[in-house]
Amino acid sequence: MKKGIKIITALLLVTVIGAGGFVLYKCSQGISYDISSVEKVGSDVEIVKEDEDSVTLRKKGKGQFKVLMFTDTHLNGKKAKDNTAVKYIVKNITEQKPDLVIFGGDNISSGFNKKRTAEFAELMDALGVYWAAVLGNHEGEGILAVSRKENVDIFSSYDYCLMRQGKEDIDGNGNYTVNILNSDNTIRQVLFLMDSGSYMTEEAKAEYGVTKEGEVYDGVKTSQVEWYKEKHDSLKAEYGEFKSVAVLHIPPYQTEREYAEGDFIIGEKREGVCESGFDSGLMDAITEKGSTRAVYFGHDHVNDFGTMYEGVRLSYIQTSGYGSYTMESKFGSPENEWIQGCTVLTVNEKGNLMETRILNHAE
Repeated sequence: MKKGIKIITALLLVTVIGAGGFVLYKCSQGISYDISSVEKVGSDVEIVKEDEDSVTLRKKGKGQFKVLMFTDTHLNGKKAKDNTAVKYIVKNITEQKPDLVIFGGDNISSGFNKKRTAEFAELMDALGVYWAAVLGNHEGEGILAVSRKENVDIFSSYDYCLMRQGKEDIDGNGNYTVNILNSDNTIRQVLFLMDSGSYMTEEAKAEYGVTKEGEVYDGVKTSQVEWYKEKHDSLKAEYGEFKSVAVLHIPPYQTEREYAEGDFIIGEKREGVCESGFDSGLMDAITEKGSTRAVYFGHDHVNDFGTMYEGVRLSYIQTSGYGSYTMESKFGSPENEWIQGCTVLTVNEKGNLMETRILNHAE
């Protein structure tokens, strides 16, 4: 009997040690990329003002202001796929030399990701280019994953990161603006970055009249819409008329319901649009205020189309990751058909923007 107890105790001890070793191994996983090899790109912009829900940049010289947007990088601890995504992020930034980089959510996914989150921010700071981010539906998921609030806190602690938590009395983490000025301090463009959440709670379903059971994708809430309108008005009072874009992760409610089956102005629709499950009035506010000419989002990895809603461009950011489903895993597509890359916005001094796409695996 005693011998049996000893064997059971030994097995339990081995199990505990093994589990502890696995946890330590997973917790120690960074982005597995040699940050010391990164060469500084530098920047032609400077921060001139910042507060809890905005950062104002000024371009020192003349010419275009270039923004690179990546989304759904899904750096989830799979070494080879993480390294591929990071390699192309570094390559695109180094070659394009943008004034600003934006990440559109589902950036550092899966559990045990605190080290990956910090090392990714360290990598971006090593490039010496200002960068910003919104959260996706997968931030905060998984065992020992950093919370959504902690993710913002980690990112925003780095010198070149412009991300802010935003006001405490509105929904979400990371609702803020990046205001871009010309060298003479006239307004060039405003970026509204908003947290579109993850999945609707039962309370939110009741509030917005959603009767569908089970998992329903979240979206920008009423409190955020009110913040958008108030922020728009305060910026207009300070700078006069301006042009803007909005960046979130989950597509707005209107993306497929009314317009996605129409004419595309760019790209293709390869899967159903997993848009927000409710209408909080975001697009009504955007059309009412009139400054926002485009809304950019990610979330659906094999869609890259853009369409129009009442004069406002609704457009996917080119997907950038390899750690989740892709053209290869979904359709068996060869590498030269993959759509991983980034979206480039060039903004002139009058605030007019042009969108182009970079494909990492184009022929």
